Amino acid sequence: MNRTPANTLVLNPDELGPDPVPGMDLAVKLGIGHLEIRSAEGANAVTLPADRLRHIRARADERGLKVAALASPLWKWCRPEATPGRVDTFGFPTQVPPEARLGWIERAIEAASILGAPFVRIFSHLRVEPELTEQLPDDPLLAKALEAAATAGVRLLLENEPVCTVAHAEPLLQVLERYSGQGLGLWLDVANLHEVGQATRGTVKALAPYVAYVHVKDYQPTDGGGRSFCPAGEGMVPYGLVLPLLHAAHPALPYALETHVRDAPADALTAGAAFLRLAVPGGVA
Repeated sequence: MNRTPANTLVLNPDELGPDPVPGMDLAVKLGIGHLEIRSAEGANAVTLPADRLRHIRARADERGLKVAALASPLWKWCRPEATPGRVDTFGFPTQVPPEARLGWIERAIEAASILGAPFVRIFSHLRVEPELTEQLPDDPLLAKALEAAATAGVRLLLENEPVCTVAHAEPLLQVLERYSGQGLGLWLDVANLHEVGQATRGTVKALAPYVAYVHVKDYQPTDGGGRSFCPAGEGMVPYGLVLPLLHAAHPALPYALETHVRDAPADALTAGAAFLRLAVPGGVA
């Protein structure tokens, strides 16, 4: 009898455009059963009204697809008087007054519940002027958000994002050790970890116990010192090192394809899915 892989593939429909249906259809074509919802219909998912979220959920249900996670922009923000750099929040404002933040947190948790998503991504405040940069461990909203998420039956996962305050291993571990008992987990972006020079054996092994969700993208260096995104497995991110370490700690993880490839994104997703099916120990469905 063939054993079904415990690991799962996840596809984000907005990689193909604002209409989620083509991405859903590609997921079906590739045999991917789970979706990550970040934006749809030209808007960030947390800003969509409930009826539009239910419509997205219905389109997924029709195809036998489940929503694995809501890739929310929570905490990828700063105070209105701060000056954020170039930040991609997929249609969500970067300057958010403190008094408005709890409402967005509640809205994201509600959106995840409507979509049937068990995980909600969060970040850790944008790095802005030093005197205006906020710190996630000291944010009283985090404990409130974790409590609200637990009540709703969803889990908050912190992504390691270089433009935010918690991207390196030491602060990541500090936050996760402090709040994991309240349900906080790690939304590990392997390419982001490599970008800050920490996709190493020791760092991955230290972070692995907290990982609940894995973002997979890849890139090649450009002559000007920048990055050119490419299908997973075709760039410089050391997945050959990282994936076995993650699998050793968690034989059942969702691996979400996030290509950022502008040209032929469907081809990039197809190639990335094929790569992960070969590269993840034990297989991935």
